[in-house]
Amino acid sequence: MDDMGLQFRQSFEVFPSVRLNLSGSGITASFGVDGATVNVGAQGVRSTIGIPGSGVSFTTNHCSPSGSPTPRVSVPHQGYDPTCAAVQPMREINSASVERLTSHSLVELRDLIAKARSQRKKVDQDLAEAQATHHAESAELEQRQRSWFRWFMKWRIAELEASVPEAAGEVQRLIDWQSVTHIEMCFETSDVAQRAYGALVRAFEALRQSKAIWDVTSDRDTDRVRERSAASRTLDRKPVQIDFSSSDLVRFAGHAIRFGNINGEDILIYPGVVIMPRADGAFALIELREVDLQYHVVRFLEHEVVPPDAVVVGQTWEKVNKDGSRDMRFRDNDQIPIVQYGRLLFTSPGGVQEEYQFSNAIAAGEFARAFDTYKVALSAQ
Repeated sequence: MDDMGLQFRQSFEVFPSVRLNLSGSGITASFGVDGATVNVGAQGVRSTIGIPGSGVSFTTNHCSPSGSPTPRVSVPHQGYDPTCAAVQPMREINSASVERLTSHSLVELRDLIAKARSQRKKVDQDLAEAQATHHAESAELEQRQRSWFRWFMKWRIAELEASVPEAAGEVQRLIDWQSVTHIEMCFETSDVAQRAYGALVRAFEALRQSKAIWDVTSDRDTDRVRERSAASRTLDRKPVQIDFSSSDLVRFAGHAIRFGNINGEDILIYPGVVIMPRADGAFALIELREVDLQYHVVRFLEHEVVPPDAVVVGQTWEKVNKDGSRDMRFRDNDQIPIVQYGRLLFTSPGGVQEEYQFSNAIAAGEFARAFDTYKVALSAQ
């Protein structure tokens, strides 16, 4: 049997805890280890490096670019006549790439979290390799010790008796590194903002009990005359889950509010910040106050089963005349319920654009109000 052996891995970096101060002037992130701290805020990055025990330190200010990219908004041309236009293609509803979404004040913190994520991946890979080596060498040692020919293999047995404990030690070392490779978050905020965040969490708990939740992935304006429809907007929607979530890399005393996303990155709402992680490990870090949440009660022509917690507010027909009456030219012109849903639309100047539909319109409205109240509480500090 070949000698698998074990090469000891490199040492890893211990990541500092992060203190986020959520004040009316913006988010300030402070993180560092002995002799060095970094403060990140709206005015840029301020680094303080000191020589431990010397009393000597120096400070560097790094300017941040001002302004945020403005998303393009589609506005109908003046004089637009829907009766003469072709049926519009569907418009995809999704956010800009995560590389563009991060708030300028949080770029340094995002990079720190990304570094921890990269190290965690390496630690996990090394741990899996070390565990495989330890398992293989332990099995080989046991097999050789039980063999009738063990006296002829005493040199190999001696090697294994030395290497198996070393492999076990390496496994434990990597497990220890795994447990510390994350960013510990501490959110500093006022009592008013803390209570407002608690109310937001409770509103989300009620919202996630909705019997039907959809991610609206694309839409278009309905040509009501040409399509003989009572609907003014046609959309594609997919069932999606919302729940409380946590991260192995960003830890704090609580759970993030997570909105699943079918055609993009999930929205994770923490106190004062929003994280949108991509599958490849990249992510956006956004100040919560930059995110706008619009709420609307919408009437939807429901072709599927009506959720039990939704309210039916009327009836219409598959095909209708201009006045909304049933078009008698169509034999199989079924009656369709008009259902009231809650619509939530997340947007930001940096390019966030995500839309959701909820069967419980009241719960959606309560969450939107709690979200706005929390933003006001953050700004009032």
